[in-house]
Amino acid sequence: MPLVSPPFVNAIVPKTRPYPEPQILWPTARGFGNNGGSDSGKFPSLTGIKARRAECPPEALSAFVVAANLAQDRILVLDDFLFKPVKGQVKQTRYDQILSWLPDGLAANDIRFLTNSVGHQDEQQAIRKQFNERIEAINQRASRRAGMAKIEIRFSLSRDFPYVHDRFAIIDNELWHFGATVGGLHSLVNAATRGWDADAHEAVRFFNDAWDGDGNALRGGSRG
Repeated sequence: MPLVSPPFVNAIVPKTRPYPEPQILWPTARGFGNNGGSDSGKFPSLTGIKARRAECPPEALSAFVVAANLAQDRILVLDDFLFKPVKGQVKQTRYDQILSWLPDGLAANDIRFLTNSVGHQDEQQAIRKQFNERIEAINQRASRRAGMAKIEIRFSLSRDFPYVHDRFAIIDNELWHFGATVGGLHSLVNAATRGWDADAHEAVRFFNDAWDGDGNALRGGSRG
């Protein structure tokens, strides 16, 4: 799916991005979703379920990718297995799927991913390097944005805040809730809901609590 290039915005004074009323979506295989796409407003059919499970990698939830591409202020993701590929998927392919959320014309400045440790420290540093390079490319497009984008990735969720089962994302002030990997990157049947007011549900406060960690839950070692 082509990346969406948002128009110039002043990222220092974020605009309010309209989003739909709360709705539920299921990622399926292309051709089995709404209007022939891969996002379904209903439980997918058995044929669609099998087609998606055979995909490697499974296609992302298009609605989420578009929302992330159009983010005006922030993209916050809390997902314990964000960078863990599905069985048979090359790791870099998973990283590329997530990188696609951040097009060169991205307006959002606050981008934070909170997840679990992945492999050894050198692998985690390699992931950070790729995403920092993407943010550098975004910031070089000075004619299309104001303010400097920044990305932070912490691989410390289960160690410093071992209380979360579900996965969440906040795009601007829209809260997304996922039954599996954020962005619909899991191959089995799972659903996502969107359109929730992040402030009304104290989602940003919760994300920041998790981001800062619980000192009483620390298990030693430096922050990942």
